[in-house]
Amino acid sequence: MTLEIEKVFTLFRFFYNEPDADEFLPIAELAAEHTSSRIIGSENSLAVHYLAAAETLCRTLEIKAVRERLALTRTGAVPQEQDYSARLEYARRLYKEYESICTGTISDDSFVFARME
Repeated sequence: MTLEIEKVFTLFRFFYNEPDADEFLPIAELAAEHTSSRIIGSENSLAVHYLAAAETLCRTLEIKAVRERLALTRTGAVPQEQDYSARLEYARRLYKEYESICTGTISDDSFVFARME
């Protein structure tokens, strides 16, 4: 099942609300593909689109935070931008909340080692 990238990107723009949002369309496409691969069955719920948009937001803020740190490292300047660590923490919480809403609709892609005796 494939998610509609237009829906995912529209929701991402709603969350992100910055003028450079169009630059991150490839990130939205990757997040939609990743989320699509986790869908169980053929259910196409709006919550899954929100999940992909929240993942896009997390990845976007990670990229922007790294860019800012690299730029500041080169110039030796003090950060003037918004606090990306706080924004990123909020984005990650949002992602986890949407992931919990989609329980039963998506598969859990985490892996945990279990001790065998």
